[in-house]
Amino acid sequence: MFDKITALYCRYSRDDGQEEENASITHQRELLKEYAENNGYTNLRCYADDGYSGTNFNRPDFQRMLEDIENGLIGTVIVKDMSRFGRNYILVGQYVELVLPMYDVKVIGVTDHYDSTKENNDLFAFESIFAEMYAADISKKVTAYKRNKGMNGGVVKTRPVYGYKIAPGTKDEWIIDEKVAGIVYMIFDKFVNEEMTEYQIANYLRKHKVLTTSAYAGSKRCDPTRIYAWSTSTITRMLGMAEYAGDTVNFKSRTVSFKTRQIERIPKDQWLVFHDTHDAIVPREMFEKAQVRLARPKKRFDKRKYEYNTFFARKCRCSECGGRMAVQVAKGYDGIAYNCQKKISFQTCKSHSVREMTLRNMFKDQITALQQALLSKPKEIEEKLGVYQISEIQKEIDVFNQRIAEINSYMQELFESKIRGEITQDDFLSLSRQYGDEKSNLQNQVNILAEKLAIGKKNASGIIEILTFIQSADFSEITEEICSKLIKQVIVGVYEKKGTVNYGKQPLRFQIYEIGFIDELVDVSYKTFRERIEAVLLRRYADHIVTKRPHEVYEELGLTYNTMKKGLQRENTNFNTIVIELRKKLITEYIRQGMSADEIFRITGFSNVNVLYAFCYNNFEVSYKHLRKVILS
Repeated sequence: MFDKITALYCRYSRDDGQEEENASITHQRELLKEYAENNGYTNLRCYADDGYSGTNFNRPDFQRMLEDIENGLIGTVIVKDMSRFGRNYILVGQYVELVLPMYDVKVIGVTDHYDSTKENNDLFAFESIFAEMYAADISKKVTAYKRNKGMNGGVVKTRPVYGYKIAPGTKDEWIIDEKVAGIVYMIFDKFVNEEMTEYQIANYLRKHKVLTTSAYAGSKRCDPTRIYAWSTSTITRMLGMAEYAGDTVNFKSRTVSFKTRQIERIPKDQWLVFHDTHDAIVPREMFEKAQVRLARPKKRFDKRKYEYNTFFARKCRCSECGGRMAVQVAKGYDGIAYNCQKKISFQTCKSHSVREMTLRNMFKDQITALQQALLSKPKEIEEKLGVYQISEIQKEIDVFNQRIAEINSYMQELFESKIRGEITQDDFLSLSRQYGDEKSNLQNQVNILAEKLAIGKKNASGIIEILTFIQSADFSEITEEICSKLIKQVIVGVYEKKGTVNYGKQPLRFQIYEIGFIDELVDVSYKTFRERIEAVLLRRYADHIVTKRPHEVYEELGLTYNTMKKGLQRENTNFNTIVIELRKKLITEYIRQGMSADEIFRITGFSNVNVLYAFCYNNFEVSYKHLRKVILS
């Protein structure tokens, strides 16, 4: 058995009202490490959230610690005091008294002498309530202070809007930021005087590589690949900000609860506006003209796309930029298509799209191929997914544990031999060191493998559930329910070559929940039109379906007659040639296997034996009996 992790959890926020030196992450880490070492706890791992309020449980390292607990890796959690765990007594109580005991995890609060395994925790509930009351009291005082300040014309924003900065030596006095004030003025000027739209202004800023507001402010949330990606909504929001005309606007939003930190927007007619409180970037007259133009009737949104079933909405992503592909009414045919959003909005990506029906047909082909592979060779697929690795990891752990047990036995015998005087002190120390080093190395390997095993077991249950569904599902018709249950995302590639028939040639990768991309499990590479027609014919022959017209095959493939005709022309063949050559190959093989004419005509799609005889005479230029004699001889 591996040594479980002892989690040292630290949290610090200035809202806690403690001296920074005594409550800092560094101070907490040193205190917890000293306590753990003095009390015999091993395999220490620190989790720290710096700058996160105790009322917020969505903290990065706290969530990482919970995930390790769920995976069975952690045995003990140690905190400086229980308020470090959180300041919501209901949630803290649920975690400490309900959730963590389910995973056999012990919780220790050092300074308030809390131990979840002991029974003298009667004051825990009251201490948690006091911690939450303290947080609530701080929140009320901060809210009251901001309310009073805002009602008297003071700035209550945490930071200035784009175009302004805090004056040196002050906390909330705004002055113009000369570096970007010209950008703000240019936006208003182009909107009012040049009558450019918000989209055109955003596109202009992108082309001239002007940093976005979040990129300029150095926001952690800013995507490094999109530092010039101005959006229409950002331009619209800036044009409506009275702050640029020199006004202070307070109470645009409010926090619903100090526990959730949820922000609620306040209606515009309830905002509190104080005029001419700081230097204006935009003249008042220009600002007012911008508001008039902003109030113009907007172009009606085309709702036709919602008349169609969009099974892949919000699932398609561009292979070039990784961005989401938007749903649009396709031009030139009755249906919808998906186009790269960055190409539509920013003109920063290649122009390519994919139709809804193409996605359905391709997904049907790929998921059917995976289903057939699961039915014919399930172990091969499960090995690729690592399901069988779980048992192999467990075998390795058992071998290492067996060796550790042997070493413990040897060390015991070694100690007894030293007591009896059978070996010298130097020999005893040398052998003990060798056995100790080997045991330590083995124990480290067991710990690593145990982590892999815990994660593997958690993932395996989801994998098996998805594979079971795929094995038994009916994919003769792709439905919205199937797409919703299976597809996590679709990576849409660019056409390989313009001017060709693109069905199958456009790279489309379907990622399935839990198991990953289909093309990594089975071969779903591009198939020629000939190969696809032959596959359909073989399926129809196996079901004893007589195929007289090519349209029957084209419909099953989900393709139009013209598409198929052009594709076959490029492959220098046609439907009848494919049928004749396939039947010739099948007849030859079935005769070699010793089948009779009555058996052969049924599984090669002929209506009766006489048609089979006529086919042989016309295409082999000999009678069926002579053909049979030649092949069997």
